[in-house]
Amino acid sequence: IEMKIMNKWLLFLLVVVLEGCNNWLDVKPADRVNEDKVFNSEKGFHSALNGIYIELIKPELYGVSMSCEMIELLAQRYKVAETNKNYQVLTDFKYTEDYVKGRLQLTWDAVYKLILNCNMILENAERQRNILSDPGYAVVRGEALALRAFLHFDMLRLFGPVYSEKPSDTAIPYVEKVSVSTSDVLPADTVVYGRILRDLKEAESLLLTGDPVVTEGPKLEEDTDNTYTFRSLRLNYFAVLALEARVYLYAGDKKNALEYARMLIGHPERENWFPFNTYTEIMGNEKNRDRVFSSDMLFGLFNTERSDIYKDYFDQENASASLLVPRVGAIETLFAGEEADYRYSLWQPSLVPGDKSLLCYRFKRSEEGGVYNNLMPLIRMSEMFLIAAECSENEEDAYGYLNTLRSHRGLFKVSDKLEHHLEQEYNKEFLCEGQLFFYYKRKNVKNLVSGTTGKNIEMSAAAYVPLLPESETKYRN
Repeated sequence: IEMKIMNKWLLFLLVVVLEGCNNWLDVKPADRVNEDKVFNSEKGFHSALNGIYIELIKPELYGVSMSCEMIELLAQRYKVAETNKNYQVLTDFKYTEDYVKGRLQLTWDAVYKLILNCNMILENAERQRNILSDPGYAVVRGEALALRAFLHFDMLRLFGPVYSEKPSDTAIPYVEKVSVSTSDVLPADTVVYGRILRDLKEAESLLLTGDPVVTEGPKLEEDTDNTYTFRSLRLNYFAVLALEARVYLYAGDKKNALEYARMLIGHPERENWFPFNTYTEIMGNEKNRDRVFSSDMLFGLFNTERSDIYKDYFDQENASASLLVPRVGAIETLFAGEEADYRYSLWQPSLVPGDKSLLCYRFKRSEEGGVYNNLMPLIRMSEMFLIAAECSENEEDAYGYLNTLRSHRGLFKVSDKLEHHLEQEYNKEFLCEGQLFFYYKRKNVKNLVSGTTGKNIEMSAAAYVPLLPESETKYRN
């Protein structure tokens, strides 16, 4: 991305902060006076949406817990220090321990708070339909529905059953209105087909008509108010298609997962709007490396505090017991024979003499990195190639999709051991993006290698499925 575009991303952030309407996030359902102030103009609706995206960056959500730390520890990506007893019980899947219960409850509460705000936007969009233009209504309702589905889906993936084994087991409530009453805890398959996909399909239809990304791409350029620019920082039309592919795959519906993945892969403007990063962007100038591979980002967050995440969890000079570092030899084993992989550059040697650990540099700032230093991808085009590879019945097509991704990561083609390579790709591709644990759970992997000891961990439903937080269950009969 040229410096001019980088500056425009930074300008966009200022607009979001100014319009974010932090007071909105504390509005109580009964406070109709404040609610009317927020929703008295189309700009107010967009400000309310901006507030939700800003909140997604909070540490208990995708700023830390659901991206690079808690969820990655569950995936056994890192070695836990002997002094960090809290991380030990987390990586041992001891969900009844107070620390783990507290962490999960913080995430759950933050998610459902944002779902409440999505519902406020949706209800007011109907109540105040006359003040919204047709494109404004389509984008506001479409994004709010997509956000509601996105948030519920991650709670389903985290707290729901191992879907491939027990899709009809009770899972989570799907909250669809602003109310003081509790919502029923629904079976997982009802949440998927009766709620999440229903919301996503309506969002898809709305955004197809109103989202400028459909005809103009992500629009990484300045506008008068930036309401409809920088669309890859929003749950835009293409991100919704990708999320539908992800949901269908979770449900084991490979036919529909493949269909949606192909819609994105085969889009005539894909290589222009969401291209793979080049060698130079990833491996070139050390002062300006795109370590998050942002070019194919369909949806992500702009986090000006990302450097603090690196300092607190990955910087050997600052982090101590919370340092997230893999077990010695684990990364070398993962990349064995494929050291030319661009993603191997995200791991760098320890700064301590004699320490053979490799440190995660994904969130390390580049001196001239500009926009790259603030992005946190949540959905990327690369995932669509992995979904297509997994779901294709034709073996040649499957390896074609897999090898397309591999070729853009500096690797040679493969023609056998598809499942093995898919697991390796999820492990390498989604570092600090929180997808690896969900991959293991979706596949119901029976044994994981401990991030701390290197020994096998026998996985079961008890290890994959935390209990619903007490903040959710204590008011139920």
